[in-house]
Amino acid sequence: MLGIFSPNLALVRSTPRSILRAFQSTLAATPAEPETNRTAQSVTYPYYVRRTRFQSLPVYIDVRNGRTRKLTILRRIDGDLGALRADISKALDEESVVLKAISRQLVIKGDRSTELRKWLTEKGF
Repeated sequence: MLGIFSPNLALVRSTPRSILRAFQSTLAATPAEPETNRTAQSVTYPYYVRRTRFQSLPVYIDVRNGRTRKLTILRRIDGDLGALRADISKALDEESVVLKAISRQLVIKGDRSTELRKWLTEKGF
């Protein structure tokens, strides 16, 4: 037998069956579906950027040529790479966004990682 305290602080003996009934009644009282914000508009894009297993954005900096050349790399892209390239070019005012179709990566000249992370977060990725 299990003992639990009642509101008047007296120890009440209860059986596992009575605890189960109390738990089921609280489950029945709670709504099955949580309230959602119905005013929020969900936008779908023809591309998707998957986060890493630690839930961070897959934006990396590649430093080359003795630290004189920096590249920003966006990985883990699904969907239409060309549309993502066009949107990033517009958002960052950058013409030098190179698309690597085989490895499904976008390479941007310079260290634009903070701007790219901010843009991806605003888009909902």
